[in-house]
Amino acid sequence: MELTMAFIGFGNVARTLMRLMQRKDDALRSRNLTWRVTGISTARHGLAADPNGLDVNAALAAVESGGKLDGLHRRPDVRDNMSLIRAGIANTLVELSTQNPQTGQPALDHCRAALDAGMHVVTANKGPIAHAYRELRDRAAARRLGFFFESTVMDGAPIFSAAREGLQGAELLGFRAILNSTTNFILTQMESGVSFDDAVKQAQAMGVAEADPSNDVDGWDAATKTAVLVNVLMEGDLRPTQVDRTGIRDVTPHKLRDAIAQNQRIKLICQARREGGAIQARVAPEAVSVADPFAFITGTDSVLRLNTDPLPNLTIIEAGGGVETTAFGVMADLLSVVRHFS
Repeated sequence: MELTMAFIGFGNVARTLMRLMQRKDDALRSRNLTWRVTGISTARHGLAADPNGLDVNAALAAVESGGKLDGLHRRPDVRDNMSLIRAGIANTLVELSTQNPQTGQPALDHCRAALDAGMHVVTANKGPIAHAYRELRDRAAARRLGFFFESTVMDGAPIFSAAREGLQGAELLGFRAILNSTTNFILTQMESGVSFDDAVKQAQAMGVAEADPSNDVDGWDAATKTAVLVNVLMEGDLRPTQVDRTGIRDVTPHKLRDAIAQNQRIKLICQARREGGAIQARVAPEAVSVADPFAFITGTDSVLRLNTDPLPNLTIIEAGGGVETTAFGVMADLLSVVRHFS
């Protein structure tokens, strides 16, 4: 099956994905996946569309040199994201735009438009899943289209595909997780006496934190991922704003050292559980015993512990997540499109 792909967003994940797919082209072909990129839309580097396929290497060079994509553009009627989606030059949307955790936009509208236009959708963007999972799932199913999002939580760790295939018939009663690598890094640095502000600056210098770190340190990223897990794995209908959310701004080096003295470590914990007919979800710093593997999740590592009936405490740990693993998750989703819809 040939996937003709339109990209919205061409940042680190998208560019890493392109190089990964080039490197693994033989393996992809052996799994019946051939591909062309027919459109790329970016916020900073312009837009390019060509039904015959863009020169991917030229696009990579243009973006990474700080240039524009205009020289590759062959469809003057395509001027923005929506016209790219509706141009009929791609059968798959790869949605990798910047997310707004409070609204899920503009990625949510991109996904809606793509499904309405008859396109499969693969996204690493948490917003659409946190704000409109049921709607998008049902739109895709009604149109017999793929809608995959493996990289929205824990980078490329196969959470959703494992649940889809390996937990059939199991009921998820709740989960606990550490899902935000920026707060992990900051808390680890603060344990050694580094101030909150200096730990944030170190995270920014490493590229772990954005220039405005509030999405991470105030718990929005963790709350959005919690909503995604609830909506997909627990059949919930939760928004990030409905998650009881406390960030790490009030955690001090003194509190962290006190916890260590009591054989504990403070982590930003995401959790949800069924209570009667409702699902309660929370993100907050918690003291975790050093006897718990969660105490040793640091840096960009992540962990998810599922309490299922009949498999309690099923735990997935991802060590060293990042751009490469996120790109892998997107590639795995593209293979899922081929597997299920060719």
